[in-house]
Formats: sequence, structure tokens, C-alpha cells
Amino acid sequence: MKYVLVLLLLVSFSTMPRYANAQEPRNLLSRFSRQQIAAALLPAGEWRPFPTDAAGWKKIIPDSVQQSIFRQAESYLKIPFVAIPASMMMEYQKNGDRSRYEEMLFRKRDQLFTMAVAEAIERKGRFLTAIINGIWSICEESFWGTPGHLYLQKAGIDLADVEDPSVDLFASETATVLALTDYLLGPQLDAYSKLLRKRIYHEVNRRLLTPLEKDSDRYFYLKKGTREYPINNWNPWVISNWMTSLLLLEKSNDRRISELEHALHLLDHYINFIGEDGAVDEGPVYWSGATGRVFDALTILESATGGKLKIYNAPIISRMASYIYKMHIAGNYYINVADASPVIPTDGLLLFRMGQLMGDPVMKDFGAWAFHRYPVYTPINGDFAKPRMLFNMLAWKECARSEGREPVLPDVWLENIQLMAARADNGLFVASHGGHNGESHNHNDVGDFIVYASGQPVIIDVGLGTYTAKTFSKDRYQLWYNSSAYHNLPTINNVQQKEGRKFGAGNVQYHKDENGATLRMDIAGAYPQEAGVSRWVRAVQMDRRQGQIIITDDFTLASPASSLTQTFMTVCPVDISQKGVIQFNVPGAKPVRLSYEPQLWEVKTTVMECKGADERRLTDNWSRKPITRILLISRQSSTNRKFVISY
Repeated sequence: MKYVLVLLLLVSFSTMPRYANAQEPRNLLSRFSRQQIAAALLPAGEWRPFPTDAAGWKKIIPDSVQQSIFRQAESYLKIPFVAIPASMMMEYQKNGDRSRYEEMLFRKRDQLFTMAVAEAIERKGRFLTAIINGIWSICEESFWGTPGHLYLQKAGIDLADVEDPSVDLFASETATVLALTDYLLGPQLDAYSKLLRKRIYHEVNRRLLTPLEKDSDRYFYLKKGTREYPINNWNPWVISNWMTSLLLLEKSNDRRISELEHALHLLDHYINFIGEDGAVDEGPVYWSGATGRVFDALTILESATGGKLKIYNAPIISRMASYIYKMHIAGNYYINVADASPVIPTDGLLLFRMGQLMGDPVMKDFGAWAFHRYPVYTPINGDFAKPRMLFNMLAWKECARSEGREPVLPDVWLENIQLMAARADNGLFVASHGGHNGESHNHNDVGDFIVYASGQPVIIDVGLGTYTAKTFSKDRYQLWYNSSAYHNLPTINNVQQKEGRKFGAGNVQYHKDENGATLRMDIAGAYPQEAGVSRWVRAVQMDRRQGQIIITDDFTLASPASSLTQTFMTVCPVDISQKGVIQFNVPGAKPVRLSYEPQLWEVKTTVMECKGADERRLTDNWSRKPITRILLISRQSSTNRKFVISY
């Protein structure tokens, strides 16, 4: 038996407030007074979050994991620490390519951290010389961030101005790598030279601690979010690193207390801005760098205060955490709105820890399930968030003993980002969203939907490409995968959706009952005036009784359309040989059929070449499967029509 999905065009809706935003400030962390922080914060030198000897490490991680870390470190021993030339920094200014610079920048940090952890566990000194060279090489760099972020300096994007150190994501990452190296190997570094740790503190203080202490208002990501300038994941990303570096390196308890209070007040700006549903409008791929970073900061706070200061039980923190499993489809697939990859490496240890601390059994089970389904042979994975890796190691053995289970939620509704998802017993899954085209990392995709069958992609959101200068320029929406014409949406009179917050869904309604769930919205507002569309009501319905997905479009145009097309993107092999039917051949599952009225529609398919420098990541998103665009082209012109497409 084949799966059947039905796409219809019907109408019937009521109104809902348009895309909720920041509410009354929660100020969960600002409630901790300086006196409370001073009473709870462990003095400098007494905060010992991780083992400080080989025996301590060997108690918490199995021998096999230790050996994996040693092998990683041994491979890095063969690679010298080299200076990054000015010409490589200028590549971004010349051609928009920042990949070569970042590859070298990130590798040096991974190299130093991996060898520092290996040496901390083994304590034989065989990595120490390379570690010292790494510390010195990184301290000698003119800029710890990436060229694309040099707009933060007063001189703008150019070579780095060493007299004006600016703090971006990766400057904060670098500071934390050096702070952790200092913590893990302090006595060994002192035995080599008393000036090594002094240099680490000097550089971290100059490039991170002092700029944030003296001039935090300079940085957009530390300000309160507004409708026009929403806050994003830079806030908790930088602040979690700031807290780690401050509390590990700073010797003045007065400064540790005052700057921790400062950091917590600024982190509240992010938590205050998040909607009541806890969703990340940047998509689930950014959850690790958004909510995950909030959790990193809260972990540091709890650990450095001996468990006295914590807010894990706050409902908004729980909802922020649960967003990741609400966006989960199956396996490693997630609902990939905005600049999000459909496949996300799931950090089971992080999820397990979050579930434990927040009392969320679904999250805890999800973490243990992911840990076993996608075996982690080493916690040092070449990603960012280095303190998280060490905290994960503390939970390794307990997580390994837990079996866990995959979250399979029948329905999801996230009101603040107007996103729904639903699944049926026959294995069909659908997700859709309203919102607006001014979101963080936005794609012009109001009203888009995706379909999966038996955990496999059928109709997809293509996702994000490789970041270049164009990605974040005025030409962002010239990139085809960011435009509505290459999402599962109509193009009206050759006009696509327009970027900007004012272009969004109206009259949005979500309804759920025992028979299924429906999201209904008018997406006409996502198109500029020249599209000539008065109303375009799209309804996305999961009919669980029939095991069908029904997409309904009902529209009114100002005048007969000169052209009208509907796009469907897929990575399935497509068969259009039978008139009126598009068959998606789903690997390892039953085919899915899309039925259309051949007298009303002409069908064409195009395989996207994806050969451009910015397109490399697109094929990686989908395991190098060809991406096909299916285009239904209207054969008739009408100002008001209802039509039905059946899967």
C-alpha cells in the first residue's frame, strides 16, 4: 500500500495575535543580588569543576575513551602551530571567502584543547612542548575572531586593529580554550616558565574581560532585543565563555563578583526576549549555540557557586530546552527552518545532563537514546563549547548505563514562531510555519511545509548553503535557497515573497483535536504589492483518521495572473511519467504520490547542480543526494480559484 497525502485548497479561519515577541522581563538572573553572588561564589582557586589529576579523570571516563583522546592528541602532535598570514585574513575582503582562515583558526584551538585534555589525563609530559607552542602561537595572533566579524572594530572590515580588540564569538571561544588549558595544566606550565600563565591572563584580560567590563554597550548582541533588532545566540554564546574565562583566570574576588553580576544581567536580555514557547527562530541547528549556551552559562553558575545559584526549574528554561525534541522528526532529522541543516549531530550527553537537571524525563531519555544510537567514541569532537565537553565527560558513565528512547510527539505547536508539526500512525509527518520574513538567519519562506515518510525526507526545505560574504549582505536573497521560489510555495505573477518583518502571515490559527491538527494562515502579506495577491489562505492539515496530509490553498488575485507556479523541493527520485501523478520513491519506505489535475497544471522537474562555492553545504545537508525542484505551472488564468493536489 502506498502512502497518500492530500494537498487541497479550502478556506475557514479565525484570527490570532501576529507573531508574539518579547513580554514582560523575567529577569531570572538579575534577581541574584551582588550580596547573594558574593556569599555563594567560591573564591578564586577553590572552584574545581573538573579533575586536577590523572586519577580523577580515570574515575569518570572509561579507558577506551581515554585512549581515543590520546589518539586524537597524537595526530595533532604531527601538526605544527603556524602563524595565520595577513593575506589570508584579507581573502574575505577581496572575495568574501572566510573558509580558509577559519579552518586554520579553528584547528589551532581544537589542537591545543585536545592535547591539553590528553595531557591532563595522562600526565606524562609528552604533549607539553606542543601545548606550550600552541599557547604562545595563539597569544601572538593579532585577532582571535574571524574576518567576517571585523565590522565590530572601529576601523571596520580590514586587517585587525590590535589597538582596538573587539569581542566576537570566536574571540570568546579562544579565551575559554586558554583559560581551560591554564586550569588543566597550571603547575606544568609554571614549571616550564612563570611567564606562560601570566601571558594567558594578559591576553584574555586585554581581548575579552576588559572590553566586556568597560564597554559592553558597544556590542549589539549584549543589548536588549527589539522588534527591529532582535537578540540572537551571540548573547549566550559569548557570555558563557566570558563567565568561564573570568571565573577560572581572574584572581580578584571583587572583580569576579561584580563581573559575574554584570554577565548575568546581560544574559537576562536573551532569556527575556525568548517567547513563552521557548522556541529559537533561527532554527534547531542554532539551538546548541543558543539554548545550549544558556545551559552552559547556568551550569557554570551552579558549579561555581556550589549549587547555590540555579534557575533550572524556571518554566521558560524547561521550554527552551524542550524545543530541540519538539523539532525532532526521526533519527538525526530535524525541522530545518531558516539557516538550519536538516541533519544535526545530536549531543546525547548534553541532552542527558539537561534532562537530569531540569527534571525532564523525555529530554533525559532522548539524550541516552542519542548517545547509544550515534555512538560517541570521544567527547572531544572538534566543535565549539569546550567547557561543555568537559562537563559531558562527568556524565559519561551514568548516561552509558541508561537505555533511553526516541521522542515521538504526535503534535507540536510553537505559538511564538507559529510552527506546527504532526505525525500519523502510518509514518507520515508534516511541519509548517507562518511567522514573518525578518527572522534571524531568515529565509523567505512564510507558509512553507515539509513532509517525511517513515522518517525519510519527501518534500523538503533545502536548508542553508556555505556561508560567504554574500550570505549576510544585501544580496542574501539572490541566493536561490534563501528565496521563496525554491521553497514549497507559490510564485505569483513571477513575484516571490519579500524579505523584512512586515512581510509575514496574517490571520493565523492552529487547531488540534483527536482527528488531527491544522495550521491555517493568510500568506498574501508575505508578498509585495506587485504580486497582485489580495489573499492566499494556506491550510496545512494532518488527517490522522485517513492517514493523509492535506494542503489547502484558497486565493484571490487583483487581476488574472500572467503566471502562477507551485514549487516542491525533494531529494527523492521522482517519477512523473503518469499524467496527474508525481511519485516520490522513498528509499527504504513505500512510495508517496502527489496527485494533481493535469488539465490545470503542467509539471516540470529540474535537478539543482549545486556546484557553486556557496552551494557545497547543500548537498552535504542531504547526504549528497541530488536536489530536485518540481514545478507545477498553471495552464489557466483566474482571479479566484480553489484547487486540490492529492498525495
